[in-house]
Amino acid sequence: MLMTIFALLMASLLSFFSYELISYFQRKTTIQATEFNLQLVSHIIEQDFINLSMLAMTSSTNSSTNRMLNEYFRSSPASSAMGAIHAFTSLQEDFRVNRSNGYVRRLIVTDNEDKFIQVDNSVSASVPLTIHNLSQLTGLFPDVSEEWVRIIRDPFSLTQTIPFVLPIYGDRASHTGTVYLLASTNIITDKLKGYPLPSDSRLLLTLGSNSYEIQGDRILPITASYTVSPYEEDTASGSVTSVSLLENEAGDRMISVTYPIRKGVALSQTLMKGQFAPQWNIWLLLMIGVCLLVLASSGFITVYLTRTISLPVEKLKKRIDKIAQGNFLVDRNMEWNSELGDVGRGINRLSQDIVALMERRVADEKLRQELEYRMLQSQINPHFLYNTLNSIKWMATIQNATGIAEMTTSLSRLLRSVAKDMRKLVTLKEELSLLDDYFLIQNYRYGNKITMETAIEDERLLSGLIPRFTLQPLVENAIFHGVEPKGGGHIRLSVQRSGMNEIMIVLEDNGVGMSEAQIASILSKHAPDPEGLTTEGMGLRNVNERLRLTYSERYGISIESVLNEYTRMRILLPHLRTESPGRF
Repeated sequence: MLMTIFALLMASLLSFFSYELISYFQRKTTIQATEFNLQLVSHIIEQDFINLSMLAMTSSTNSSTNRMLNEYFRSSPASSAMGAIHAFTSLQEDFRVNRSNGYVRRLIVTDNEDKFIQVDNSVSASVPLTIHNLSQLTGLFPDVSEEWVRIIRDPFSLTQTIPFVLPIYGDRASHTGTVYLLASTNIITDKLKGYPLPSDSRLLLTLGSNSYEIQGDRILPITASYTVSPYEEDTASGSVTSVSLLENEAGDRMISVTYPIRKGVALSQTLMKGQFAPQWNIWLLLMIGVCLLVLASSGFITVYLTRTISLPVEKLKKRIDKIAQGNFLVDRNMEWNSELGDVGRGINRLSQDIVALMERRVADEKLRQELEYRMLQSQINPHFLYNTLNSIKWMATIQNATGIAEMTTSLSRLLRSVAKDMRKLVTLKEELSLLDDYFLIQNYRYGNKITMETAIEDERLLSGLIPRFTLQPLVENAIFHGVEPKGGGHIRLSVQRSGMNEIMIVLEDNGVGMSEAQIASILSKHAPDPEGLTTEGMGLRNVNERLRLTYSERYGISIESVLNEYTRMRILLPHLRTESPGRF
């Protein structure tokens, strides 16, 4: 039941998100397709506008036609006929070679007084233009300039046109007249024939500050007012295309995709939100079908899983309970030909391994008892050694051989510390005591040719902890490789405070010294031990690594030496009074 509910929930969520995702992509695809269509049509319309603008500017700016027009406007009435013929011929030639001349309803140039020239595409369908009715042309005034900003009706042919008006300039930029071009609205509507426009969409045209709606071959002004706001749910892919939200006074909303044809001229298509979403009733039926399919699939899967997983898992659980109760017999009935059968085989192997482990533990316990018995026997040897050393000490005392007695006593204490003291850290006082015993033995060995001085700055420092047998290898190295090659010498050990809570131990000898290569080899982790610089496996590097592992990388040994003069070792360690758990 839980699986079925979960499957239905997942199906519902997937259906919902799929619906939203498809709506998003359909909205984006619709906007992009609209943008592409508008862009394609606008580029074609733009080229015609450019051609017609160039035709009007030929008469307005410095050109042969412009010069002929200026000569005609400045000529006297007696000679104006020939100038008019030349100007008309040049203007008509410009008109003829222009690729968009079919959209020119009429092209008029006038001096705004009593002279004009007209090129008309449909003379028979128009009232003749004379000097008396020239003033009926809307927007024809001296110094006026107008570029495709409105749609007006031609007063002589009653056709819809778009005016393009420019002043004509003569020598020294003086105003001599006006070019008045009326382009048929077919320049726009012809390009929109066959345009894929949905039934609930509209084509809008913006000319300057005027808005129009395109309906087939007609372009009608928009009288209703719309509130324009940015459309935030999606954006156009092009940098010049804009997407906005239009809302009329009745509250109806539509999306407008606008592409600019040229400055002041733009073409727009409206889209209703219903075009962005799939049909809800079809989607609802599809979702119900998916839910029914999920219910049927869930029932089949439930029966299958019960037979292939639930029952075998129950058998495996019972078998594990028997093993927990101490029944380790092998059950071959659980070794099915499936993944759960592999688990059953593993449980059988586990039972066998537990039996073998128990037998091995019994054997190990017997071996441990035997080893403990042997260890008890081996304790006779160290006791015999201590008793023998004690006897030698008393015999030396009786015979007044104090040197032998002192050496025997020191050796006995050293051996006892090694054998019985299992602490990792000892106090500095105890470490110095063991060092005194070691040096006493070495002093007798070398016939008092070696001296050692100990200086303690503060007796409270002796309570600090230090790893066992840290100083003995350093003193041993100073004796064997420092002062012994010179036949004798002096060793000085000082304990002083360093910083707030640290101890600095300085060990200095006046022996043969060490080279920089020897010092680098001693302190390097990866270099092999220099020959002769270890004592029973505990060399200087060993001591340095033990200090770093015990405390941190900050602490350890630093060495300073000058050949044939001295060697000075500094040991930096924290002033600890209790051993930190888990440290070496």
